[in-house]
Formats: sequence, C-alpha cells, structure tokens
Amino acid sequence: MINHAHKAMKTVGRRAAPRITLHPRAEALREFGAFNDSLHTLAQTRIVLPKGVFRLTHEEADRQMMEGIARGMALREREARGEC
Repeated sequence: MINHAHKAMKTVGRRAAPRITLHPRAEALREFGAFNDSLHTLAQTRIVLPKGVFRLTHEEADRQMMEGIARGMALREREARGEC
C-alpha cells in the first residue's frame, strides 16, 4: 500500500562523483585538505541544540543545526575572551 500523503523527496545538488584514478589529483587533495580543516574546527566547537524530539523538514533541520553551531562558536569565542 502506497501512502500518497507524504511529500516527494527532493534532490539537492548535482555534483558528479570524480573518476577513480591510480594517481591522486591536486584538486582532490586541496578539497580534502579544506574539508579536514573545517572538520577539525567544527570538532572543537560545541553545538548548542534544544533538547527534545522534533519533526522537521530538511530546511528546518539545517536551520536549527546552523543556529546551534553559531551559538556554540559564539560561546567558544566568549570563553576564549574570558567573558563567561
């Protein structure tokens, strides 16, 4: 039985996967380096999210996550300045 009341999922982005080669590409190494730096910075940041169970759209969940990251980064900055 198919439930047609659910909204259809949407596709986000259209980036093609890079070809697999025997030799690493300089651009792929730069992209990985940037990703690794971002991940390292994010890992040091507390993400401040409200507690509870939420039913959110992807857009709402992304907004909530970005707001939580921003709050965590602001808190980290205030602690670094000794304001907390």
